[in-house]
Amino acid sequence: MKRILIPTDFSDNSWNAIVYAFNFFENTPCEFHIVNAYDLAATQLLTTISSQKIGQQYELLRSASKKGSDMIMEDIENSKTSMLHSFKTISRSGELVEVLQNLVQENHYDLILMATKGATGAKEIFMGSNTHKVVQYLDSCPVLVIPEECIFYKISNIAFATNFERMYFKSEINPIKDLAKIHDATIQMIQVYEEPKLSEMQSFNSSTLEHYFSNRKHDFHVIEDFSTVENAIQAFIEELEIDVLAMINYPHGFIKRLLREPVIKKITFHTVIPFLVIPADT
Repeated sequence: MKRILIPTDFSDNSWNAIVYAFNFFENTPCEFHIVNAYDLAATQLLTTISSQKIGQQYELLRSASKKGSDMIMEDIENSKTSMLHSFKTISRSGELVEVLQNLVQENHYDLILMATKGATGAKEIFMGSNTHKVVQYLDSCPVLVIPEECIFYKISNIAFATNFERMYFKSEINPIKDLAKIHDATIQMIQVYEEPKLSEMQSFNSSTLEHYFSNRKHDFHVIEDFSTVENAIQAFIEELEIDVLAMINYPHGFIKRLLREPVIKKITFHTVIPFLVIPADT
């Protein structure tokens, strides 16, 4: 049974991600843990004078979190969910990334699934670009980012963007293989190149990757780096009708331009298909 962690701020976008998860794993036994992280904004802490008032504010947030979680469970019970699925809600005080890190340490999760955007009016619960923060700082569990208003369709093609400049570990490749197996999808490996010819090391790493994918349908594509990396990947996604984009989030230099912060941020907020970010096994 898979264990999936889904953050929520009770917005329409986060509910849409939950519904997407139901459909994505429709035929897979899953235990979904739906977590709401609540915390006081910095401005509230500055204006809250006494510890008593801080405690009162946290109690209000805790109560709102519990109420929102109960409503989600009601919505789930009223939805057509698979008999293979079970659900649990969690309310935790603290900043979202820290809460998720603690939960991943406490339990084994196969995946974190979350929406790209939360409720703009819930600033005391979600601050800034939480999806970007999770992608950037949480390095212990794969994250599947669900774009705003994304509707589930059959998953036929999963794109894996890489440049073959680093060795691959099974722990990095298994999340891609796993999603491909669930949907019997083809893995489309893409290299955005500056030099059209692979180096000796790139050729070796490419062969290793093909070995890892030997029992799954896969193809290899090389595309020229034109304009920007983002534009190159987007053109590839449209041309081959890609349903999920996957990348490994190497912390130091791997796919330097592709995974540096501004590009990750653009992809996180501009992609119209789910985006799987896999932590590097360093």
